[in-house]
Amino acid sequence: MRNVFELDDEELEDCFDGSSNVDMVREILEKPNVVVDGYIDEEQFAQWFAYGVEGYIDADEDTPEWREAWDNNYEWGQSIAENINNYLDEE
Repeated sequence: MRNVFELDDEELEDCFDGSSNVDMVREILEKPNVVVDGYIDEEQFAQWFAYGVEGYIDADEDTPEWREAWDNNYEWGQSIAENINNYLDEE
């Protein structure tokens, strides 16, 4: 079985729902406790992903709109991590 670090950019991009930055995803994978035994901890990845894109939220912090956008980004990150883990399972 391959691990997440062996995937090339195209394989990673195939796991994204929408568009994302492969370099940012690779940086997140290097964070502590994000990859465990070759798989992504989906919650850890999602949190780092949401932090990584929070600068793109077009709302003031501490507003319901900002929180909703952050939560959506968290769920987006979780979906990416889940897709990558599923891809690894298929290999």
